[in-house]
Amino acid sequence: MFAYLRRSCLHSMHTTSAKRSAVSLAVGMAILGQAAWAADTSINAVSVSEPMPGITELNVDFSNQPVKPTAYELDHPKRLVLDFNNVDQGLKDRLISFNQGNIKDVTAVEGGNTTRLIIGINDQQPLSTRMDNHRLVVSMQSPSAAVSSQTPVSPTFAGTSSVPVVATPPAVEPIADKNAAPAPRDTMVVKVNPLLNPSASFSRSYNYDGLSSINVSPQGNGSTVTINVSNPNIPLDIQRNGDELVVRMTGATIPARLQRQTAGAGLVQTVVANNQGNNGVIRLVMNGDYEYKAYQTGSQLNINVTPPKRLTEPTLEERTYTGEPLSLEFQDVSVRTILEVLGQHTNTNIIASDSVSGNITLRLINVPWDQALDIILKSKNLDKRVNGNVIWIAPAQELQDQEQAQLQALQKNKELAPLRTEFIRLNYAQADQLRQMIESRRSATNDSGNGSLLSPRGTVTIDARTNTLIVQDTAEVIGNIRELVSKLDIPVRQVMIEARIVSANDGFSKEMGVKWGILSNGVHKNRDLLVGGSQQTLWDLKKYDMQTITVNGQSISYPDYTITRPDNLNVNLGTVADPAGRIAFGLLSISDLLLDLELSAMQADNKGEVISSPKVLTADKQTAKVMSGTQIPYQEAAASGATSTSFVEAALSLEVTPNITPDGRIGMQLNIENGSPTIINGATAVAKDSIQTNVVVDDGQTVVLGGVFKNNVTNGVTKVPFLGDIPYIDRFFKRTSKTNTKEELLIFITPKLVNDNLSRGR
Repeated sequence: MFAYLRRSCLHSMHTTSAKRSAVSLAVGMAILGQAAWAADTSINAVSVSEPMPGITELNVDFSNQPVKPTAYELDHPKRLVLDFNNVDQGLKDRLISFNQGNIKDVTAVEGGNTTRLIIGINDQQPLSTRMDNHRLVVSMQSPSAAVSSQTPVSPTFAGTSSVPVVATPPAVEPIADKNAAPAPRDTMVVKVNPLLNPSASFSRSYNYDGLSSINVSPQGNGSTVTINVSNPNIPLDIQRNGDELVVRMTGATIPARLQRQTAGAGLVQTVVANNQGNNGVIRLVMNGDYEYKAYQTGSQLNINVTPPKRLTEPTLEERTYTGEPLSLEFQDVSVRTILEVLGQHTNTNIIASDSVSGNITLRLINVPWDQALDIILKSKNLDKRVNGNVIWIAPAQELQDQEQAQLQALQKNKELAPLRTEFIRLNYAQADQLRQMIESRRSATNDSGNGSLLSPRGTVTIDARTNTLIVQDTAEVIGNIRELVSKLDIPVRQVMIEARIVSANDGFSKEMGVKWGILSNGVHKNRDLLVGGSQQTLWDLKKYDMQTITVNGQSISYPDYTITRPDNLNVNLGTVADPAGRIAFGLLSISDLLLDLELSAMQADNKGEVISSPKVLTADKQTAKVMSGTQIPYQEAAASGATSTSFVEAALSLEVTPNITPDGRIGMQLNIENGSPTIINGATAVAKDSIQTNVVVDDGQTVVLGGVFKNNVTNGVTKVPFLGDIPYIDRFFKRTSKTNTKEELLIFITPKLVNDNLSRGR
């Protein structure tokens, strides 16, 4: 059995040695190939130390004298980016996790002749640098440590706390404006990236083709997306929308040659580029769940897309094994012996607990060594913990008990940790609202802190006058609260909503009427029959006064009748409105009769259009209302009989509550009313047109909410019965009118995102 084991191991080790030789040869040739263009200086190591409480130092070791870096402070998440020109990346791992002090991790990226270090930090703190032989030391100091320092140094970075920092000279000079003198040679210049920092100010008056190119390349299990723009000051906004990552260029469009859908690479499935109004939009459609990091250098935006980290350990069936295959065949051999063989064969550091015991029989042919290790551990109810390049193996229950004891000790330390008080001043959020969020699920009867960010001993109060949170708790809890504040205390995006309300009317009316009457002579000459339009007319014909005038010396007498009008008319069907034209006839010589006839006609056309354009600016999810009009008074009677004057609104009003979606669209809850005063039965009334609806539109898109169309056609005839129905003569016994009125109401809504520099914090 042992002879077979030795042969198997020697064969595997011989194969491994051959492979390692080939790999060494390939690596050597690659190094020789790189020697022709490699820079003289390279980064050899990166480490983190905490020389004093509250001070975190990043140590970057170089092969030669380091060069002066250029740095960028980025937000969401907080990062410090260092660019070293003409420096090679010599680190073994591209991503190094520390989680020590203020530094979480360091990512090394090499492009061209520049090496970039992306430093993930917990909070933005005053920085200082110093050179120590071939080492660059970047020191970060918390405000509390600076207060307790006995030898403060004044220079700090712009945009950070004004509390002095402790650093070994030469210290970093403060960042000044564009007109300030250049920084000294041994100073690290820190720039604020206007793309991702909300405090940077820049112009947004762009309206041109701003996209130059888009490149997608696979990077491990993920992808790297490079977007080049024509102007480094073009505002770029990155938002996650489900399985898509959306990049918006505010005020800059995508040229026609780049507006298309192309295949991606790696985790990026497709890339869709198009325009929405005056803004260019690039959508990166992913193959599955993802995480991303974005940073900008000049006019180039780089996005690294990677698969998300697992929150739970994968099972044996889910794990992907990458170890070198081997073959093992044992019969009733000690588990510790097998672990020793695996460690020697794979050159892995394995520590076995004293509790590891027992024998095992197995036969594994061409199985990855890490899979073989998991199978052996599972069969003996063992488990492992990996720390760097060391594997610690012990019974699963023993590991769980030890970790539980560590957690209990950590919890005990938290309960005994000293309390400290910090003042957190807010810029945009309301202190009372954040206090309620921090104290969520905490009450007078439940002071355990469950569901609350505070520990059982912690308290939070507010100063409403200065909008400040006053937190008393342990340092760890205060750090968590500061992280929450940094994510929530950001400016709310604003929306300009413009409504155009068009009220158009088209009216046509036509009337034709007639008036006529027949009178006989009065009783002075006519003693047989009196004819008139009414009894009053007959009375007037009976009643007369004799008038006398002198003509050529002779006195002439004649009767004077006073005829009341329009009682003398037999048919009084003239136009209701003022006629546009009329004509009258009178016949006096037909026996004893007098005929009066008046024909009248009126035709009117009217067209009108009223355009109202209310505008309102409001924040996301905040209701705003704008109104313009008048108040109409009216009398209102009380039960006691007293009267009072009340008012009713006759106005144009726009009430809106916007909701900006993660993909940059705008949802709106709208209530629009257009009221105008009118007269009904002699009383003043209000005619209203209103609409209530919910819509979702793109930024800058105009939508027609709805229209109200009215068409009122009226044909009227007023006539004398029977006589008004006789052909040819019916016109003398009736009045006709025709009215056609058209009214139309249209409402247009155009929302626009206000991309001011304060909104970049989102």
